[in-house]
Amino acid sequence: MMQAYLEDLERALKQKLEEKPTARRRFVYEIGRLGTRLFDGRWSVAWTTVFVPFEILHSMGVAGNFIEFVGAMLAGTGAGSPFLERAEAAGYSTDSCSYHRAILGAAMERLIPDPRVLIGASFPCDGGIKALKRIGELHHKDVFLLHIPFESTPEAVDYLADQYRRMAEHITAATGKTLDLDILRETIRRSNQAREYLVEALDFCKRVPCPADAHDLKNFIVFVLLLGTPEGVEVARMYRDQFKDLAERGGGGMAGERHRLLWIQNRIQFKNDLIRMLEEEFGANIVIDELNHVYWEPMDEADPLRGLARRMITHPLLGPIDRRLETLSMLAREYHVDGAINPAHWGCRQSGGARHMFKEALQKVGVPLLHLDVDCVDERNYSEGQVRTRLEAFMEMLGDGK
Repeated sequence: MMQAYLEDLERALKQKLEEKPTARRRFVYEIGRLGTRLFDGRWSVAWTTVFVPFEILHSMGVAGNFIEFVGAMLAGTGAGSPFLERAEAAGYSTDSCSYHRAILGAAMERLIPDPRVLIGASFPCDGGIKALKRIGELHHKDVFLLHIPFESTPEAVDYLADQYRRMAEHITAATGKTLDLDILRETIRRSNQAREYLVEALDFCKRVPCPADAHDLKNFIVFVLLLGTPEGVEVARMYRDQFKDLAERGGGGMAGERHRLLWIQNRIQFKNDLIRMLEEEFGANIVIDELNHVYWEPMDEADPLRGLARRMITHPLLGPIDRRLETLSMLAREYHVDGAINPAHWGCRQSGGARHMFKEALQKVGVPLLHLDVDCVDERNYSEGQVRTRLEAFMEMLGDGK
């Protein structure tokens, strides 16, 4: 089922690209192509959690994907509920994260390809590691675990860079593929080029009106799968060019933009009416997603492992909560938002304890925040009427807009 979906997606997006090339279509097309590699016997497959250095996998010729992406994909296709029920029947609590329950259900049904390598990272959460370990048990594979240091220090960078070296050795032992540092340096060069284009693209989104609509950069965190590849550079360039062209012509990605919104953490993955309501009924545009922010500096191509480690350790969601609060406040100011929405994903302990801190920090810069108690993957827990009522009250509070 999963293989057929990805193959159909790739074919459909290729046809649409030929008819009308857009940045969004190219992005989804390239992600679909990466997905089909997971079922291609010519590739060594790595299942990971979200924050591992995919540049290393690309440099070694390994097809990688993170398990949270698969959970989101299952929900987006409307196929998530049976797999959630399968996991729950096996004893996995409904209090756990549904991104991970969905992939566990699919793994128990033997619908994901056999991985050669499993790599987990201690950041951002324990749930991903535990889900990956269970997948490892089902496929009789060990999980290589990256321990991400909590503090940003030179010693922490050295420690994580050494773990990346050992990760590459683990991949070599499992696949026979070796890490060529010259190839990795070229991969880092491409990653830096894509970063530069993305910084430019997002700078255009600070303009009023924003040249992007709420769909253009939806779930763009998945772009990490393309970092370091020629396709990633091209996707980023297309976004830059598309937003630049529209911004210089004074146009907006969404007609009649009245409200500018900051979106915190994950989008809701299953089909829902929320974005349509925001755009059509309230003239509200999501101009920046927290997880789309390019927070890292260009990486040192001459010292790629430390460069990758430094990027990871400076992530705003890692370390003291003050770092994340400062980032949210900065995004609110620079993108001229007048409201923020946080879908407080049920099962995500990584952010749940900080939700009141989000609200306090944004209030200090004059930006009200709406918490939506939803499950971003499990549509069985979604009440459209309740969400609409809270959304209407929030938008009424924002007034007539800018």
